This record gives sequence, C-alpha cells and structure tokens, in this order.
Amino acid sequence: MTVPTPIRPRLDLIELGDGRRLRLLDLLGQGASSTVHRALLENRGGLRRLVAVKVFGSISSEDVEQADALAARTAMRAACVRHPNVVALHEHGKWRTQPYFVNELVDGVNLQTLLDRHAEKSLRLPLDLALFIASEVGEALSGARTARDHRGVQLGMLHLALGARKVLLGWRGEVKVSDFETSMTAAASSSIRSMKLVAHRTATMAPEVAQGHEGDSRSDVFSFGVILRELFVGPRFGRVVENSEAIQLAREGFVQPMSFQPHLPDALMLVMLRALRIDPAERYPNASAMAFELRRIALSMGVGDGRLFLRRALDRDFGNDASEITAERAYSTAPPLAPSVVLANDLIELAALDALPTIADND
Repeated sequence: MTVPTPIRPRLDLIELGDGRRLRLLDLLGQGASSTVHRALLENRGGLRRLVAVKVFGSISSEDVEQADALAARTAMRAACVRHPNVVALHEHGKWRTQPYFVNELVDGVNLQTLLDRHAEKSLRLPLDLALFIASEVGEALSGARTARDHRGVQLGMLHLALGARKVLLGWRGEVKVSDFETSMTAAASSSIRSMKLVAHRTATMAPEVAQGHEGDSRSDVFSFGVILRELFVGPRFGRVVENSEAIQLAREGFVQPMSFQPHLPDALMLVMLRALRIDPAERYPNASAMAFELRRIALSMGVGDGRLFLRRALDRDFGNDASEITAERAYSTAPPLAPSVVLANDLIELAALDALPTIADND
C-alpha cells in the first residue's frame, strides 16, 4: 500500500482565511523576542500590498493564554491610532503558536543606524535636523496618547519601550515610531526572559521601570529625554558598559555627565534636563506636554517641515533614494497604461536590484 505523502505547510506562507494570505519574502531583522519579515499581503481579488510582519517568539504552554490576550489588547488599541508619525498596524493573528502583527512597511533606516553612522565619522546631526526628528517623535507619542477608540474614549496609549531603534526614518523624509505597547507581548512570548531581553532596552529605560514598577506616561517622557540626549549630545551610557552594569545604572537613573558643553539653546537644554529627572513627579506629565515645548522651540528657530532635509541627509549618508525608483528604472521598460499584477518573484528581483536597507527592529 502506498503511504500518502503528508502535506506540509509552507514556511513562507500564512493563510489568513477568505482567500487572503501573507507571503513572507525576506527576513528584515531578528532579535531576542521576534523576527520581522518583508511580506506580500494578497487577497482573493489579486490586490497586493507590501507590509512588515513581526512574528513573536515561541511561547511556552503556560504563557500561551497571557501572550494571546496581550497581543489582542495591543492590536485593538494600536489599530485605533491614525497618525502620520506612527507606524500603522493593519491586523494581528497567530501563526502556529506565535502571535504576529502586520504593520505598515517603512523603507529606510532607524534612528540608531543614522546616529551610529555619524558616530563613526565623529559627527553629530545638524541641530535643525535633529530638532525636526525630535519634534516628529514627540508628535508620534502625543498622537498615540490622545487617540480615541470607536466609542470616542481617549486611549492614553503609551510606548513603554521607546528607543532610537523604534524611530524609523523613511527614504522620503518621514519619521515614524513603531511598536507602541508591544513590549509586554514580547516579554510574554520570548523564550529569553532574563538578562538579554531586559538589557536590550536599558539604554532608554526609566529608572522606575528598571526597578520593576509599571511604567506610565512619565516613563515615556524619560525615554524620550534619552533620545533627545542621543540626538544632541551622545548616548546615555558609555560604550564599555556591560549589560548587567547597564541594568543597575538604569535603576539608579544614571545619565553619564556631558564631556563637553553643547551649543544648544537654553530652552532645549531645559526640556532635556526636565525629561531626565529621576523623580517622575519632576518630569513633564506626559509626552504631549513635552512635544508642545519642542515644537515651540523648533518654530522659534525657524525649523518647520524638515522632510526634504532628512531625505537629502539619508541620501547622502546611505547613497540611495528609494523615492526615485520608477518602473522604467527598475525594469527598463515604460510603465503599462493600467496597473499590472506584480508577482512575488518580481518583487524579489526588484529588491535585489535596489539593494536598499529596510528598517527592522526587534526587542
């Protein structure tokens, strides 16, 4: 008797039901708790959209229920946020035993990559460009906090794991913040719950969070203050700090002293110093108040919409501009009169032609 060959599910395909599916094209990044894939979201009618799929790690049997509940809660709240500076969440689900989120795909680099590139050259970002990025991050935090659900109830959504890797800089000059409130899902679904996962976030972690307390809006303010410091002064910790030492320093609220006096407006220094207060009561009450101060300073300095300047800076530092990729350039042919179906193989070939880095961050 012939034994039928078992049908094995494809590793690169997630069936969503009703003729919809996610085709995973390539791995964009991998961290301690999740992986991020570029994917093609397809429906029965042939519509296709490139997205980013964040798949959380394997879950132990005792944590499945908690991880599922956290992922569902995060997705329902994040889906209510409609803001140009916040990475949109399209949907969530479960693949095998792993929760996943389907997010807007942002082509570009994250802020940490840009800062590292400048640090290699012993340079800092121009003041006006850094202030534009900071103002946009503030708008993202404020937009998420003031978003409302379908009943009109304000969500008060926090980030809880804000860092330079969560700030995405698109090739077209857009600034978007990703992964609001996903840190709890990552912790529940990670098989690495100890030092490694926590240490990855200590650079911007507020002291009360590092001490094990539940974070609130003032904890996001502290993390935002660390990003300001990274933009205008330098990293919170020295590069020689070990993970275990960084965790202890984070608990103490330590920020390394400035080795030089930066030429910054006094108002901007005051915003940064207030945000980095160890006592949460001495900080801004929330990111909206801090974002207002930053925008006021930016406007007083004549810094408005800096997307064009950010786009040029990324083009200069990374040598590519995705906004100029046209059908003619990609395929050496004129575009058709009507949109044609782009197959997955075509997209893979296009990615090889472009060879552009795409943002992916994981905890």
